[in-house]
Order: sequence, then structure tokens, then C-alpha cells
Amino acid sequence: FVFPEPSSLILEDKNSDLFKLAEQFADRVLYRSGSGRWFVKDTLIEARNSLKISEFEKKLLFFSYRLKKGKASRYPLAKVISKCILSAYTYALRIQEGFELEYLYDINLFNEIDGVLCDITAEGKFVNETLRGKLRNVTKFSMLHGLEAVWMNKNFLCKKTVKKRSDIVVYSNSYLEFDGYKRCFGVLKNSISHVGIVRHDKDWIRFLCDNLKEENTGELFDSFVLIIGSPASPHNPPERKRKVLRNIYDIAYVKYGIKLVIKPHPKEDRYGFDGDIYSNALNIENYGKAWMYSDKNPFILGKKVVFVCTFGSGVSLDMLFINKPTIDCADLRGLELYDTESSLRNESGNPVFGNSYAKFTLNACSRPELELHVKSILTKYEETVELLRSNYDSYFGVFNGSSGIVANDICRRVYADKL
Repeated sequence: FVFPEPSSLILEDKNSDLFKLAEQFADRVLYRSGSGRWFVKDTLIEARNSLKISEFEKKLLFFSYRLKKGKASRYPLAKVISKCILSAYTYALRIQEGFELEYLYDINLFNEIDGVLCDITAEGKFVNETLRGKLRNVTKFSMLHGLEAVWMNKNFLCKKTVKKRSDIVVYSNSYLEFDGYKRCFGVLKNSISHVGIVRHDKDWIRFLCDNLKEENTGELFDSFVLIIGSPASPHNPPERKRKVLRNIYDIAYVKYGIKLVIKPHPKEDRYGFDGDIYSNALNIENYGKAWMYSDKNPFILGKKVVFVCTFGSGVSLDMLFINKPTIDCADLRGLELYDTESSLRNESGNPVFGNSYAKFTLNACSRPELELHVKSILTKYEETVELLRSNYDSYFGVFNGSSGIVANDICRRVYADKL
């Protein structure tokens, strides 16, 4: 496992199903520390523990970030102070790391790697700059890490065709992704294989469920609405998030008596700002009675789900695969970055995310729309699900054994390169 961004290793809860399952298959973990140096550890938990920072450090880094990106950034001096804080912090971190120099990793050894499993659409991110250079001649086996109708995203609709590359092999979710991969990422036609959504392969889901312990699922309600969390952000402003949560509570729990389970996003701190939003909107006194948190895998949670509410999450496609409908509650109206001339829009003219535009999810920009969709699900469940599922089948298709197909193809290509 390779982590070029420290936060991606820290954010995932060490007690989550994903972390525990990944730990079983990690033989070495390469990660970049906050100082920019690369280290190697034998396990995920060892690597994660070495990246722990104190509450003081969190506040210091947040303060520095606000000086650089917040309202104070309009003053040149604020950015200078931010830079000085980060420089001093990095220097102190390097001194602290002096006690772990035996775990330093020589990134030149990346040249000996046979292949990289990655998402080529994220290759251009700043945090991957070092890896791009060191892995220039290594074959990249690419699958999308998030589920969405990417063929409608701007990075798949580039105006200029990029230079062709022979170092990328793509396993696409949909045929509709082919042109974007070829034109915008330089992938050769014979290096793209349509295998459907690999994590929806029945063999993989069976393996996942068999390896994820379900002893704690008894703590869950017998049936519930699953809310896929999303941190307060430009597309999910705090007040809108609070309002949507309250609407879900009033309609699902108060009106229909259906309890709520929240699966927090890794970036949501249930004891911090986002946690306060949940506590205020859903009433902390009702925790365990009307609502609760859970870190269980969505496929495990899905067994008891009535329907799902999201703020634009790709987990909606996971739920649709097991015939659980999703209402996307993201209200993008009037938001500077999301309500533009180029925004995707629904029949009402409101800006929506791709999964709502492609009709993989129902879309509710307001309380009346939310009430309408909830009523539709509860009174015409099969009809509602069938309409959404038909779109899934049309765009992606269902493949048997796709995880095995991908694994075998990677092995074949790696061994062929060695001959």
C-alpha cells in the first residue's frame, strides 16, 4: 500500500471494516509523512500510529490553513505568517522523525515495481507529483475509486486530445467512459477493458461479507434509513446540511417511524464540527433511540436499509446494486461553484450531481421533493427501484467474476512484460 497523502491514512477509522480488511493484505506500507519524507512499515496500524498528531498540532495547522485560504488571506502578511508556521512545524517534525530513520524509504526503489493499481483520473493531483516521476515507466492498472457517471465530468470532456500513453491499462465501469479515457488521458483503445463495476462482483461481495465480522450488527435497528455522511463543504454548507438532516428526521422518523443510521465520511469528526451538526439537527438526546452512527460496510448495512439519503455520494450506486433506492439531498442551488452555466440540471432546472442527472438516484433539492420521494419509495417500492436499476443495468451492465477477470489480466500483463 502506498500513501502519498498522510491524511488518507489517518482519516480512516482503525476500527472500521475497511481498515481491518486491508490490514489482512498489507505486507508493507509506504507512506509520506507530514515533513515530506517517505517511510516504510510492516502494517497499516504501525504506519497510522507514526502519523498521529496532537490536538495542539491540529489547531496550529488549521490556523495556518485559515491564514492561507480563509478571509485573512487577502492580506499578504497572513500568507507569510502561514508559510513561517508550516516551515517551523516541518523542521520540528523532521527532528522528531530522527528517531525513526531506520524506517526511511528510498523512493528510487519505486523503479523496481512491476505495476501499480491506481485511479489514473487522480494521477494529476499535486500529492502524486513525486510518484508520477518515479513511476513514469511502470504500468498503471486503473480503476475508478469513486462511483459516478464520470463520462459527464469535465475531466472526461476535454477539448484537446492528449498524447497517447502505453503505460496505462484501464478497467472501465461503462462503455461510455471509453472516449474520455482515450481523448483526455491518452489511454490506447486496446488497453481499455469494460468489466462493469468490479466491487459489485458477486464473488467480491461474498468474500467481503464473509471476512467482515457481523457481531456488532445486532446493535443496529431492525430497519432504518441510511444516511451517507458528507463533511460540511462548499457543496454542503453547514446550514444546508443541518436543514436537510432535520427534514430527513421529521419525515422518516417523526412521520413514518423509520429510524436513522449515519455512516460518517472519513473526514467527518463526530466529536467535532460535523458531529455538532448531527447532534443539533437530530437531537443528541435521541441517540440510540431514533438515530445512531455506524462504521459498518455499506453492503453489511444494506441488509436492513429501507432507503438511503446522501449528499452526492457514489455509495448510492453500491446501494442500487443491491436494490436499495437513494435520495440525493444535495441542494446546489445558488452555490457559486456548483450552480453555473455548465452545471448538469434536472427536469426542474436545478443543478445536480452526475448520479442524479443519470437517474441512478432520486433528487430532492427541497423538503416537498424529499417528502414526495419518500412517499413514492414507501408506497411503490418495487416500481421506484426498478426504474433506477434499469438505468444502472443500461449504463454499466452486470458481469460475473469481474474481480477474477481483472486479477488474471493484471497477472498476465505483468508476467508478459518480464519475458
